Amino acid sequence: MGGPTDLRMHPDAPVRLFTVDESNALVPLLDEVFRRLDPKLARLRELKELVEDAEAYWGDGLASAPADDRERYSGMLQEQADLERSVQGDIDEVRSLGCEFKDLQRGLIDFPARVDGEIAYLCWQRGEERVGWWHTLEGGFAGRKALRAEAEH
Repeated sequence: MGGPTDLRMHPDAPVRLFTVDESNALVPLLDEVFRRLDPKLARLRELKELVEDAEAYWGDGLASAPADDRERYSGMLQEQADLERSVQGDIDEVRSLGCEFKDLQRGLIDFPARVDGEIAYLCWQRGEERVGWWHTLEGGFAGRKALRAEAEH
């Protein structure tokens, strides 16, 4: 299956629905993906600042900057592009499972599911040992509710 289907945009599209157990089985893999993402995202923030500093300093005159500065700038842009592709690959890996990234920085992942007979999202946030929350399609993180014990299997 390709990327996730936005249930709000395509209500008739086939979507993988997860059980709580299926969602919980993916938590170790999701933790691993976030551990891979951490240094990439930190370096991307550094590179963004370095690129912005170089552009602010040289402005339109970057083409006339010394060769070392131009090469350093070009290298930063290449590294930034490579890291962005790598981050996108990690995101695509999670999406290929049928999960939805809701917030990369906070580590929010939603799993389409059926809760109390309705299509909803099981909700997991990085650092949680298991999926223990859910919310409506419109509710988002702020609308999270604890799963009842009988729904967790």
